[in-house]
Amino acid sequence: MIKFFRRIRQRLLTENPPKGQAGKFSKYLLYAIGEIVLVVIGILIALSINNWNQNRIAQQEENKWYAKMIGDLNIALENVKTESERFKGYQVIHRHIYNETKGRATYDPEIKYQAIRWNPGYIPVISENHGSNVSRIINERVRDALNAYMKEEKAIIKAFGDFNRIKLEMVRPFVDKHGFMDSEIVFNEVQSNWKNVQDKAVNIINHDKLKAQYDSEEFNQILSTLWIQSGYVIYRLEVQAEQIDKLKRILEAELSKS
Repeated sequence: MIKFFRRIRQRLLTENPPKGQAGKFSKYLLYAIGEIVLVVIGILIALSINNWNQNRIAQQEENKWYAKMIGDLNIALENVKTESERFKGYQVIHRHIYNETKGRATYDPEIKYQAIRWNPGYIPVISENHGSNVSRIINERVRDALNAYMKEEKAIIKAFGDFNRIKLEMVRPFVDKHGFMDSEIVFNEVQSNWKNVQDKAVNIINHDKLKAQYDSEEFNQILSTLWIQSGYVIYRLEVQAEQIDKLKRILEAELSKS
């Protein structure tokens, strides 16, 4: 390209030869200006090519993030399904115990009474794996969708935290105060990895001591609080599932363009 412009310039100078000293000066001035213009054009072309190449590399790198995020979103969705089933199971337990307090149900060996004491955990997959990359994402649509999703993860973390605070500040002190845990079963029947407790093979809650608190207003309030907060966690998990689907569709659409 530069050679092309240089040939045009030389042709103009040849076809219009300068006359006298002033003409020679004009020729040199024109030559110098032409060289400057050519250099500037060359720099601009080089910068343009360099920027195009850098943008191409950045887009390729971003596409790798998209593919990785889609994989992590699939993991997050499985976690959402698992936790949703867990909390629905908690609600079955809460409702059954409450119905027992009202005489509408009796002891059921299939119910995990010990779950009333358990603290569930939550792993914010996308925030942990991709939170640091948000500011580096070029695509504004993807960046906004990812920010919206991570905002939902924060809401989930808070919902889990509130549920666990109820367990730590209300349920566990109440369980310990009234001696619901049967120490004989704990030390003689519970496996070291708690697997048989999780599989419902062993129930560590002394049902007679639990039942003795069924007329307690404090216990009714605890059950009501657990029911409300577990329901809120389920709601937040449903919203998160919707956000996962939305973010996946956006990422897949952007990948299909490349």
